[in-house]
Amino acid sequence: MYLKKIEIAGFKSFADRTVIEFDKGLTAVVGPNGSGKSNITEAIRWVLGEQSAKSLRGGKMPDVIFAGTTKRKQLNIAEVTVVLDNEEKFLPLDFSEVSVTRRLKRTGESEFFINKQPCRLKDVVELFMDSGLGKESFSIISQGKVEGIFNSKPEDRRGIFEEAAGVLKYKQRKTQAERKLFETEDNLNRVQDIVYELEAQLEPLAAQSKVAREFVALKEELTTLDVGVTVKDIEQLKETWNKKSELLKELEARLTVMTQSVAGYETSLVDLRERRVHLDEQLETYQQKLLRTSELYEQAEGQKNLFIERRENTAKTSADYAESHEKLTQKLAQLKEEREALIADLKHQEQDKKNAMEEVEKLTERVEIYSRSAKEQLADLRSDYVEVMQKQANLGNDLKHLERQYDQESSKNHSAVKRHDELHQSLAAIQEKKEQAEKELADFCESTKDLTSQSDSHRKKALGSKDELVIKEKQMYDAMGTLQQAKARLKSLQELQESYAGFFEGVRSVLKEKSELKGIVGAVAELVTVPKELSLAIETALGASAQNVIVEDEKAARGAISYLKSKRLGRATFLPLTIIEPRHIPKDRIQMIEGIPGYMGIASDLVTFDAKIKPVVKSLLGATILAKDLDSANAIAKQTQYQYRVVSLEGDVMKPGGSMTGGATKKGGKGNLFSKGEELQKLTEQVSLMESELAKREKLVQDLKELVKTSEEQFEVTREAVESSRFKEQDLKNKVDMLVKEQQQLTRELQLFEHETAGLNNFLASYEEQKKQLTTQIEELKAERERLDKEMAATDEREEVTAQKREEALKELQHYQARVAVLSEQCVHVKNTLTDKEKNVEEVESDLAKLNQQLKQLTANHSTHKETQAEIEQKMQKLHAEKLEIQEKLVTLKAEREQVQASITDTDEQLTKANKDHLLLSSEKSEVEVLKNRSEVGLDNALQKLQEEYSMNYEAAKARFVLVEDIAEAKTSIKELKQRIDRLGPVNMAAIEQYDVVNDRYTFLIEQRDDLLEAKGSLFDTMNEMDRVVQEKFEEVFIAIRDKFQVVFPNMFGGGHADLQLTNPDDLLNTGIEIVAQPPGKKLQSLTLLSGGERALTAIALLFSIIQVRPVPFCVLDEVEAALDEANVARFGQYLSHFEDDTQFIVITHRKGTMEAADVLYGVTMQESGVSNIVSVRLEDVNDRGDIKPQVGD
Repeated sequence: MYLKKIEIAGFKSFADRTVIEFDKGLTAVVGPNGSGKSNITEAIRWVLGEQSAKSLRGGKMPDVIFAGTTKRKQLNIAEVTVVLDNEEKFLPLDFSEVSVTRRLKRTGESEFFINKQPCRLKDVVELFMDSGLGKESFSIISQGKVEGIFNSKPEDRRGIFEEAAGVLKYKQRKTQAERKLFETEDNLNRVQDIVYELEAQLEPLAAQSKVAREFVALKEELTTLDVGVTVKDIEQLKETWNKKSELLKELEARLTVMTQSVAGYETSLVDLRERRVHLDEQLETYQQKLLRTSELYEQAEGQKNLFIERRENTAKTSADYAESHEKLTQKLAQLKEEREALIADLKHQEQDKKNAMEEVEKLTERVEIYSRSAKEQLADLRSDYVEVMQKQANLGNDLKHLERQYDQESSKNHSAVKRHDELHQSLAAIQEKKEQAEKELADFCESTKDLTSQSDSHRKKALGSKDELVIKEKQMYDAMGTLQQAKARLKSLQELQESYAGFFEGVRSVLKEKSELKGIVGAVAELVTVPKELSLAIETALGASAQNVIVEDEKAARGAISYLKSKRLGRATFLPLTIIEPRHIPKDRIQMIEGIPGYMGIASDLVTFDAKIKPVVKSLLGATILAKDLDSANAIAKQTQYQYRVVSLEGDVMKPGGSMTGGATKKGGKGNLFSKGEELQKLTEQVSLMESELAKREKLVQDLKELVKTSEEQFEVTREAVESSRFKEQDLKNKVDMLVKEQQQLTRELQLFEHETAGLNNFLASYEEQKKQLTTQIEELKAERERLDKEMAATDEREEVTAQKREEALKELQHYQARVAVLSEQCVHVKNTLTDKEKNVEEVESDLAKLNQQLKQLTANHSTHKETQAEIEQKMQKLHAEKLEIQEKLVTLKAEREQVQASITDTDEQLTKANKDHLLLSSEKSEVEVLKNRSEVGLDNALQKLQEEYSMNYEAAKARFVLVEDIAEAKTSIKELKQRIDRLGPVNMAAIEQYDVVNDRYTFLIEQRDDLLEAKGSLFDTMNEMDRVVQEKFEEVFIAIRDKFQVVFPNMFGGGHADLQLTNPDDLLNTGIEIVAQPPGKKLQSLTLLSGGERALTAIALLFSIIQVRPVPFCVLDEVEAALDEANVARFGQYLSHFEDDTQFIVITHRKGTMEAADVLYGVTMQESGVSNIVSVRLEDVNDRGDIKPQVGD
């Protein structure tokens, strides 16, 4: 396996998409400081999962996105892809090539892809776990990581060895086992608490169950007698009701005849009055007609005189228009002659302009020839001048870099001096702490004796108070048992609600997986809140739609349907919010039915819901009308012409088209989905009330309990104080030992900082000499710039002779250019004049056309006026005849109205007599109805009692129970049974079932507790096994790396000796690793006491040793050899070649020795400021400092 290529786009300085292809062997990436070389390393670390912006030299993660330059806008997306060859299946994926992509948006959204498939960061981390690859593995080694090896503590250094040993997954498993152990212990404690609670419930529930069974027996006996008495009452009431019904029918028949007679008189009277109104309207109409006809006659006479006058005016106007037409025809002929003359003049002037422009082109070419020769020589000199300026700028940058390095090293020197002082202060502070700890140790020994005496005294006091507490607590637990029974029932209801009982299988399956299936909002029934009185009507209106599932969009619906199909869990209907269209009834239709008695409103307006699902609710209920009863529903449907569904509160339905659905509804049927939460709410309130009552009882107990608790706590406090004092004694002894070790460690660290200060002083001493050399080179380049300035001035003098000839040609050129300008202006003037003439011709032609049209119109009008005059005279004759006819009709209508008025008076007298007779008969009928209603109410009450109290009808009760003969004796027995039931007191009818439920749950929890105890032991075994594996693998790899290190070190140094030592060999899980080294000619010492170059080379030798023990597919080295001298750099480069067969190396470097060992060189440049580019580089293109030489043409 090896890294085939990396694609970078928008990451840090790589603004453009950049592809770098790698091959097996050693690839070196070079370039000047600030060109963006190290951004390649950070891109690889980032795509492998790095989450720390600080590790990527940023403040926050969006800082890795290209920030823009003065010439480029900032980007909003950064993306990096690495492509790995996986032919040998090094990674656990069945692909010959694996690509990993990470993408970050400036908004903070982050995405990961494996082979272009979306995944999580966790998937990327697990893919590379224990593979030697990863953001923190030794496959990516920067200069900072090399420094970290020799600067870190021995305990921190073991992480590199654990990565090499491949034990991270085992440590992760142990962590998971510890987390599960914590969860198991927590579950075990909860189960144990519930077991204690259930034990307290079982005894009171057993007693309550016994009382409940006795209550059931008495209740059955009472039911037998009560039902028998009620059935007897019903038979008597039925007999009374039948008699009154017969009498009522007879009265109603007589009343019907009388009503028909009254109705006949009323109908006749209405008809006569309508006839009178009709005659009055006719009289009014004919009078208006007579008035209108007279007005029309007068208007026609006026119009006749008007048209006579118009005919005379038309003849006069025609003569005037003929004269104007002759004048316009003459003017048009003159304008056309002037236009032709202007066209000829324009052609002549345009030819002269063309000749002058040809002379301008010839002279322009001659001037260009005179100007060309001197410019070329001057351009060469200026090119040399720019090159010298560029070299001078590069040397200036080097000088600034040297000065910055000087500032950094000076700062380090200052920090080292400051740290030296801090170490001295720390040593003094530790000495003071040690003396204080020894004093505290002596004081605690004396305190332990006093605390032991106090503990014995408090123990005796606690035992005396505890007996009284036991008695009071029992009384409180009795009340608690009652509360627990209610809570058990409440929990049962909550579980039913959570399991979506009552929903179809498919709907229930989807709702249970709502958190996993994306886009599920919920079922209609659970998202819509319905008032209690409307629950039957709304559920009838919705029908099966109440169980429809609302989803965010079509994609969510398809996902849920696929889930139901794959699991074979049934079917469901889904309502995507993005496509469901609301339905509504037009406002004018609503206004038509609002006044109808029994109109309740539109169904969607009478329920409450979240605004988000409004389209769905409007679609299901927006075209449904609610009515009070069936009669109201029928009236509303009729008014809307049976176009909409109307539902009554009783569940009757008037459907579009006129069909009707209705009848009786079984108890517990309709309304279940919307009303099942009512019981849960009611029981919740009861539990809250019982908890309040229990709190009062607990308050009575609390005072005694606090007394007992205080006594026990005082005993516990003093006992714990004794133990704490003893532990403190041991802690103080350990603290004294720890302070002694810390004092020794600070002394060693002080010696190390004194050694580092000496190295910094050496660099500061050589700074002035390097600065002087750079300054001298800059001065030399300044002299070269002055020489080039003089040569460019001489070239300017030679150009003066040629300039005189160019001036003469320019003068002649200007003459012809002026000639062209004059001719152009003349042409424009002629064109403008010609345009004006064309416009005048068009205007005259337009006036002639209009005048011809007007002459035609006048001729037509003269004929029309003549015809209209004849029509008006004919109309006048017709209006005169109509006027005479209307006058005759008015006389006839007045005579008929007088006859109708006489008939109305006679009929009104007959109706008054019939109404008096009807009123007497209605009074008698009302008295009979009252008696019938009384018996009917009694009958309904008896039947309702059977239905509500015993859930049976009259026929079933009569067939099932023995009829009572002696009602008085039966009622006495009923009274006695009720007294016996009352003496039982409050009865918990749920106690029988609750006792069984609690007992079953108690048994189940005991079994669960045993399972948890077994699981706890299993987790302990797993943790011990993980520790054993980690110890074995760590020890095995440590020994192998140690053996390799003892070989690689002398090879890298050309001699010497080195070793790895465990700081605590007895604790392989936590031991640190100390590195000791003996370069040639020096004594064996700790890594911290070596020089900077020796430490760097030692750390590199350790990394090579690890790679030999645990080869990695590829390794990125970012300037790890920066601190080495030339000889060690050469050794470093040669040593890299030893691994080429097993490991691919990608080295970011400035050192030429490393470049010489590379198979391929890539260069990173910034041809555009702030934007990194990749170029192919040859070794001879790199200078001694490791920077790329400027290329010709750059």
